[in-house]
Amino acid sequence: MEAVEAERGVLVLGMHRSGTSAVTRAINLLGVPLCRPGDLFKGDGNNVKGYWESRTMMQFNNELLGSLGCSWRCPPTQLDPSARRLAREGALGRRLLRLTHPTAQWAWKDPRNCALVPFWRAALPMPLVAVVVLRHPLEVAGSLAVQRERFSREEALALWERNLRLVLRDCAGMPVLVTRYDDLISDGRLWTAATGDFLASQEVVVRRDDGALGQFLDEELRHHRAAQADLGSDSGATEAQRLLWEAALARVGAHEHFAAPDLPEESPSTVSLLEQNLPAKARHRTRLWYRSLRGRSTAVVFDRE
Repeated sequence: MEAVEAERGVLVLGMHRSGTSAVTRAINLLGVPLCRPGDLFKGDGNNVKGYWESRTMMQFNNELLGSLGCSWRCPPTQLDPSARRLAREGALGRRLLRLTHPTAQWAWKDPRNCALVPFWRAALPMPLVAVVVLRHPLEVAGSLAVQRERFSREEALALWERNLRLVLRDCAGMPVLVTRYDDLISDGRLWTAATGDFLASQEVVVRRDDGALGQFLDEELRHHRAAQADLGSDSGATEAQRLLWEAALARVGAHEHFAAPDLPEESPSTVSLLEQNLPAKARHRTRLWYRSLRGRSTAVVFDRE
């Protein structure tokens, strides 16, 4: 009789342009399923090898943030998942996730989840494991400024700061692997072994296939590089951002029960830079209808009440 896999969800968490797509695909190549193939966000000019995330769940997260009067460019700093509205949306999110990720074990990446960890921890009934991806903030800012229109370097650093602060705070108590994008790119075999060991320790079923990972990784696609000392000498980075980066690097490794580090107060400039991206008004609550297309894909239709 074939063994039944324990239910496990792997959240790949990290700022936009921080290497979460590559890490998610690498975890997938270790044998952890992603969403339904028909729902997979395909690659484009900004990410030719694919985003490896669910289009449906990305839309849901966007709508959820909008209903809170926020956006991915200005994430909320506090969430109360016990609030009636969020509890109601949690039931819907749970059903959508079951549709888009029908396997007992799955990996899901969406940078928007950096701000939504408390929501999903409350909404999902299965044990969750987090893989937090770190990339040098100046590399993130350089990549984001190029790939997204009207994104200043200062705004990119501000968004990096808020997202990383939220992840380090809200993953407390979870099984967490904090990993560096550099380590995946520089030695994929070693990274695969360490990540596979961590996932296996959390009852996530993995297999080892270094050959497939080697074919996927391509360091030539990495266009932005920054030496580790650069942040300390960069006049555009705040002291709080420097301290946050040091705190994050100090947590690199596997944690059975993640302990949030002492974090500096958010930079005042981050608040002002991100608040300029707040929607003019909070969106009305959105109703989502969905239908399964005979197990091949999932379609979600958005409509206003």
